[in-house]
Amino acid sequence: MIHCREADEDLLGILKKYVPSDHKIHRHCFTGSYPVIEPLLNHFPNLYVGFTAILTYSSADQARETVKKIPLERIIVETDAPFFLPRWVSKSHCQYAHPGLALHTVREIARIKDLSLSHTLAILRENTRRLYHL
Repeated sequence: MIHCREADEDLLGILKKYVPSDHKIHRHCFTGSYPVIEPLLNHFPNLYVGFTAILTYSSADQARETVKKIPLERIIVETDAPFFLPRWVSKSHCQYAHPGLALHTVREIARIKDLSLSHTLAILRENTRRLYHL
């Protein structure tokens, strides 16, 4: 699992230098643009991009545009708990994010990609199983 902020070019160079291209990689909590993640997707065929409930925020236009362009088979869902409550969850009902809220992110990905919730959930579940050998 890799979490990188404001060092994407360095990350690409380091990974290309030290990590086999077929290595399984989880790019955690991605909120950037597609041109930032595209070189990683192209070089590492077993790289999966993790998205959180940030996708539900009105300020996340860039992340939503990125989700449109990444194949569903390369996406996983995560919470980054305790951070990033889904937009529709009131802090008076739940103060912290937790795995039970991940369905909000799945729903948003399904909406962005114009797919059914059940199909989206099935593919995302398989992606997670494949990445983590579950």
